[in-house]
Amino acid sequence: MMRKRYIGGIACLAASFAVLLAACSSTIPGTSSSAPAQTPAASDDTTTETPSASPSEDTAFTPGTWLSDGGQYYFFDEGGTTGRTASLEDGTGVGFAYSMAGTEATFSMGAADDTSSCTVSRDGETVTLEWADGTTEHLTYVSEQGSDTFQFYSDQELADLALNFYKESNDAQADQNLVSAAQTNDDGSVSIQVYENLGDHNSTAAWYTVDRATATGTDGSGNEVDLAG
Repeated sequence: MMRKRYIGGIACLAASFAVLLAACSSTIPGTSSSAPAQTPAASDDTTTETPSASPSEDTAFTPGTWLSDGGQYYFFDEGGTTGRTASLEDGTGVGFAYSMAGTEATFSMGAADDTSSCTVSRDGETVTLEWADGTTEHLTYVSEQGSDTFQFYSDQELADLALNFYKESNDAQADQNLVSAAQTNDDGSVSIQVYENLGDHNSTAAWYTVDRATATGTDGSGNEVDLAG
């Protein structure tokens, strides 16, 4: 009888001790069995988006060939940092490097110390350069071909071709001191005059108006000519 009471007392004591441990463990930090807290979603004011490009970040100079009303071609390379020029008069030119910052461009022409800046504005296939010295230059896009593939005749080359063409097509007298000169028209075509300088005036032998890229066009009477043919 005493043994049964002793065992029963031990059992009650063990049960009480287990309840006490359970109560204590529920208050110990980090031992909760509840689900972990969810990370709060970012609020609207912390959401970031990639900004869209502004108009000033658009490419101002499409790679290829541009004709300047300043009397030269600009050849802009792929990549938007380099190019070269070529004079309409004799075909000579220089290489250049350039950079854009918004609507401002900086050109290093030929040598690193020959640097000029300008404001750039584009309207379709025409770009206007307002240089820091106050001059304005207009560039018109003419070909996707670059400096390695775009072919053209300079003023001097067209003048020489026209003079030879006239002499071969006409009975030019040996004592005629014929010369020729070319000029670019507003529409991009080139007019060439073949003439004799008589001192007080010029005696015109022929006029030709041709395309600079092909040397084909018409003479003063409207007949088709190919100066390079």
